[in-house]
Amino acid sequence: MGVKTFSPDPERASPLKRIIARMVDLLVAWALTLVVPPAGVLGGILYLAVADSFQNGQSLGKMAFGLEVHGANGHPCTLKDSIYRNLPFSLGLIFAVIPVIGWILLIFAIIPILFIELWLVIVDDKGMRLGDRISDTLVVERIP
Repeated sequence: MGVKTFSPDPERASPLKRIIARMVDLLVAWALTLVVPPAGVLGGILYLAVADSFQNGQSLGKMAFGLEVHGANGHPCTLKDSIYRNLPFSLGLIFAVIPVIGWILLIFAIIPILFIELWLVIVDDKGMRLGDRISDTLVVERIP
């Protein structure tokens, strides 16, 4: 197996592809929560947290749409990077399963953060959302 190389000036990933890929990942996490409750909830949370450290920085959604997450060094997203960059989504699922107080936190904290994340993906020159800034990662189109 050869060493994968990355372009020094990678192409910014399409915001639409990123949004659809994230929706695929959220569906995977949701499916996991339904398959084996209550253990499935933990599986869904873990999937959201670590998914971008899979196959060359690609979650299942990113694989489907030809996207990759690169760390600051240009290499695929590490486990630590993935956990940091996906914290808002993981927390959202955690809060969603906590009765009452979790839903209050979800509505007043996590959902506004997710809207900021979405807005940044669309308007930022590099498409860096809060999670990317925290983990120093970048989502790019996959180089064949």
